[in-house]
Amino acid sequence: MHRHNALVCAGLVPMWVCLPSVLAAEPPAVDPLKESPAQRDARMAWWREARFGLFMHWGIYAVPAGEWKGLEKTKDLWGEWIMQRARIPVKEYEPLAKQFNPVRFNADEWVRLAREAGMRYMVITAKHCDGFAMFASKASKYNIVDATPFGRDPMKELAKACADQQIKLGFYYSHSWDWHEPDALGLDNSWDWPDRTKKDFAKYLREKSLPQVKEIVLQYRPAIMWFDVPSDLTRSQSEEFLRLVRRHQPDCIVNDRVGNGLGDYATPEQFIPPQGIRGDFEVCMTLNEHWGYDKNDHHWKPPSTVIRNLVDIVSKGGNYLLNVGPTAEGVFPPQAVRILHDVGQWMKTNGESIYGTTAGPLRHLPWGRSTSKPGKLYLHVFDWPSDGGLIIPGLKNKVQRAWPLADAARKPLDVSRQSDQDVVVRLPAHPVDPIDTVIVLEIEGAPDVNPMMLVLAPPGYKNTFGVSTANLRGRTAKYYGLSLEQRRYDRIGSWTNPEDWLSWEFRTLGPGTYDIEVIYGADPACKDNEFVLTVGEREFPSKVTVTGGYQTFQAFKVGTAEIPGPGVHTLTVKPKAIAPGSGLMDLHAVVLTPVKK
Repeated sequence: MHRHNALVCAGLVPMWVCLPSVLAAEPPAVDPLKESPAQRDARMAWWREARFGLFMHWGIYAVPAGEWKGLEKTKDLWGEWIMQRARIPVKEYEPLAKQFNPVRFNADEWVRLAREAGMRYMVITAKHCDGFAMFASKASKYNIVDATPFGRDPMKELAKACADQQIKLGFYYSHSWDWHEPDALGLDNSWDWPDRTKKDFAKYLREKSLPQVKEIVLQYRPAIMWFDVPSDLTRSQSEEFLRLVRRHQPDCIVNDRVGNGLGDYATPEQFIPPQGIRGDFEVCMTLNEHWGYDKNDHHWKPPSTVIRNLVDIVSKGGNYLLNVGPTAEGVFPPQAVRILHDVGQWMKTNGESIYGTTAGPLRHLPWGRSTSKPGKLYLHVFDWPSDGGLIIPGLKNKVQRAWPLADAARKPLDVSRQSDQDVVVRLPAHPVDPIDTVIVLEIEGAPDVNPMMLVLAPPGYKNTFGVSTANLRGRTAKYYGLSLEQRRYDRIGSWTNPEDWLSWEFRTLGPGTYDIEVIYGADPACKDNEFVLTVGEREFPSKVTVTGGYQTFQAFKVGTAEIPGPGVHTLTVKPKAIAPGSGLMDLHAVVLTPVKK
């Protein structure tokens, strides 16, 4: 997996196809760029139904397992990146293949683990940036069959196991970066071959990358080709990869990292877009902190985090591709096995609320997330209401029935209206599942929802106005989404024009008193900057406090607001003074917390 913003088995055929004979008999050309929307929808249907997949980063980098000759670890960037991070010469890295003998590898067991975890597809690294092929390749002898004592093709075995257990199989392939090859570009091997002027990138593509992709497509008939780091590829080169795949496997899905705006879906890495992404997308994320196996990485995400991540992603219309790095022996770390088992137990009960659902129409839910199917809404309750009343803000539809998904008897829950666009469901005293209890609502007609945020007044509850939902007006201020380097905070930054401002509209059901906090980052140049926050008619002027940097976020109370009654209100943030050479601040959110008078 790459660490920058640079940015399976649909049926089997005979596995061993001699490349020269294939080149002599090309099938008719298919132009994937001229596909109709209906054709694309048909091709994407299974993927949109699946929602949950397993990623596996496996290669000879599992042998060093995150350590190299006593060098100090570089945080988060070892595993499959160890060759580049430690600048290991090819002549020293290649011998790792002789030590790679995963005799405990069992394809049936890997697929069973994924299936029992509730996953519907798998993607595995056929070749990562280190250039080592984990499949039988005639294009390069630097592969698991020819260069290791193992001498078997695990991709062939996985393809069969996936077909037997009805799991789709896809292959990751680093088509541009390759640290083993002198002519590869991008983040290239500059320690062995420092002179970029001597590199012949077209030769690398022609002699290794394109032939190996063709081998993968012909030998394993993948349902997905998961490309990575296109960097130096031109538009025509990206098109060549896409056409190659789709010519030989017309139904194959290709991700956006084939490059140059092509591909079927977006691939946000290690973060969940706050508002999702328009169109198809798949969040790829590690189960601990590394993609490839690192024996010192014990920072495992608990099942609760995995489940809530999955729900959050699916509620926004995306898929979740969760990564495990198998060991050099060919097994999953035991911690990963336990976590996947627990996730699978939740999925056995609640999979109906994940598979085949679309983005939930209900947003700004104070207690969790929602997913949707025709005639049904699934309410994923993360935070159980203390008074037993689950408020469903903005829902105008008539609710015909409600029940916990875990209740096979479908005993109905009491449903009432709090207003013409807000519903209350009376819940039991305790959640069925403390991680996520799913409540099913049968509704009349297509969802009819008011998307405006409803501010709630229970004391201590945090009503958070995130910048991703703000109305931004101006010329300089810009929204910055989450990134790999800054995974926790999205923000409004580059705020240099005092005429730029932003606002949110929100509803209340009655009067309330709210403490106001502003969460932002500010470097020393911001020390004289000022802004004014308004809630309704009340203004709250404030001076920017230096936090240590634009990427160091803190929360600051700016006042207490009284909202007199029910209705629609406006919250704004406007600059009052911006020092030359600075931005106002990097704003992340405004929080209204109800307090007793």
